[in-house]
Amino acid sequence: MNPPLLLAWSLLVITCSSWATTPLQTDIEQLQKTSTFALGQVGFIGHISDSEQRYRRILQSPDALATFKRILAHDESSTEARLYAACAIRALAPEDFERLTKALSLSGKKVSVLRTDILDREPVKVQLANIASNGCNEAHWK
Repeated sequence: MNPPLLLAWSLLVITCSSWATTPLQTDIEQLQKTSTFALGQVGFIGHISDSEQRYRRILQSPDALATFKRILAHDESSTEARLYAACAIRALAPEDFERLTKALSLSGKKVSVLRTDILDREPVKVQLANIASNGCNEAHWK
């Protein structure tokens, strides 16, 4: 292969790879947009929601706590995504939970919560109190 062609090919590969997103980045972006907070088996067939699966994968990442703190603080994150972030903070840094979720708790917002096959709008303050007391253990949310 001639050197100019090799150089052009290399630049193309480097440029294209910088545009690609990793599965973790995709999970973060999708979780930030989620419109439903659901833990445990949901729906008519009893499956784990896509959002909870994303939450679990992010939770296993090396920078999980920092990632969830960013989701909680990010203006573009849905309120439901912020509840997943609160779950992670409660699990990974319980001493920071109240301080980091205080503004969300005082916001007066409501969230869409899916339990089994029932979707309801509930006060975020109630959900945060539940997370503070019980964490996000799947067994508690059934």
